[in-house]
Amino acid sequence: MIFADELVVVTHRPLSEGVAMPGYLFVETTRHAATLADLSDGEGAAVGWAVRRAAGALRTELAPEFVFSAVTGRSVAHFHQHVFARPRGTPDSVGWFDIDSWEGGPRIVESELVALCERLAGHFVAGGRIR
Repeated sequence: MIFADELVVVTHRPLSEGVAMPGYLFVETTRHAATLADLSDGEGAAVGWAVRRAAGALRTELAPEFVFSAVTGRSVAHFHQHVFARPRGTPDSVGWFDIDSWEGGPRIVESELVALCERLAGHFVAGGRIR
């Protein structure tokens, strides 16, 4: 876990899902809400704060070409927003949401993931969310 409070949780995608690439985060609400439209105003504000923090943290820690964010998917009926880094040097032929298809992309192992998450967490501690 990178960050959690009473409204939102920020985690890195587990190494067991997809390709083990650094910089793929999930921002989700602690309360079950199926879609973005089901969030309360407070939850929406908390998600926005966390997504912005996540994007800034990824930019600082990984220096990617871009940081993208999307609310997608139909397989999990629980709101979660993806925030993910597109590494420098990613070929133009790799779509913005297809970073896993880049065979030459960076990979991360468990010990590196733990260290990365600790560094990312520091970006959430500094300067708390306005409530």
